[in-house]
Amino acid sequence: MFIMKSLVLYLLFSFISLTLAAQTYSYEIRYGSHVIGNITAVQKITGTTRKIAIQSNVDMKPLAKFNLNIDCDYDNNVLLLANAKRTTGKEGDNKYSITRKDGKNYSINHNGERSVLNNTDIIHTVAELYFFEPHHITSIFSELQGAFLPLKSLGNGLYELTLPEGKKNVYKYEKGTLVQVEIPQAFGKALVVKIS
Repeated sequence: MFIMKSLVLYLLFSFISLTLAAQTYSYEIRYGSHVIGNITAVQKITGTTRKIAIQSNVDMKPLAKFNLNIDCDYDNNVLLLANAKRTTGKEGDNKYSITRKDGKNYSINHNGERSVLNNTDIIHTVAELYFFEPHHITSIFSELQGAFLPLKSLGNGLYELTLPEGKKNVYKYEKGTLVQVEIPQAFGKALVVKIS
């Protein structure tokens, strides 16, 4: 009886430790001295599969109010599925992108426009920037844009991500952990700052 209980407890502990391998980070979004939103980034790892969920809320009335949700599924460090949705509450202003691996290709639906990315594996995505410093990476897939974006190392833990419209977000890492993102705006810059 004792051996049976020990075996059951061991199996239960093993299962729980495999499914609870999760990282959660919280960030504030600041504009000037005001907190205008927050971001929660969660990564769960089970065996060779990994899930990342990013949820952000911004409320900077009257200039901007939106929610952004990104969900990614990976297997063996290859993206299988990415869903990204930005909602503002204004009709016609919402944006979305769905990227799905289909054999050797990816089908992408970006705001209703469909495209195919042929013969490649998507290894690195913008959502992953919350969980690791992108050493030696020069191109990264944007879940919301449904496209690869250039990423440039500036040295000293700083990385510049160039968006399609030309804006450049700067990611700052300390000891491999993302601590800040600088996002240029029309009237200054917003900062994403790690709080836990």
